[in-house]
Amino acid sequence: MRLKRKAVIIFLAFALLFPALSPAQTVNFKEIQARILEYKAWLDRLGSNGSRYWVRLDGSKRPHRLYIGEGFLQADPGEKEHFIEIFSRFLAGHPEKNMLIDIFDPATGKWIGEYGFGGFRLF
Repeated sequence: MRLKRKAVIIFLAFALLFPALSPAQTVNFKEIQARILEYKAWLDRLGSNGSRYWVRLDGSKRPHRLYIGEGFLQADPGEKEHFIEIFSRFLAGHPEKNMLIDIFDPATGKWIGEYGFGGFRLF
């Protein structure tokens, strides 16, 4: 009986400590960096000198504070969500990860939206 119990405990310990073989994912840093550079170029076109989707970014606090511009307010809801999603991925530094963002109106300084675990939301 004791031998059987020890065998079960050893088997469970090995099962927990040595998981089944899983395929390793290859990480291509050059591809990730190229994608982030594409995001940066696209965001620069939509920045202060372009379509004015965003005015400035305050990264001193978490979540980041993004102050939006007139172009963002005039865009349709799908474009707004796409812009915020790309901005979040750019801040995270990875095309498959996201950074939390609070969205502010630069004229009033009021919090008007957020992007995070619950997705994109304007108030």
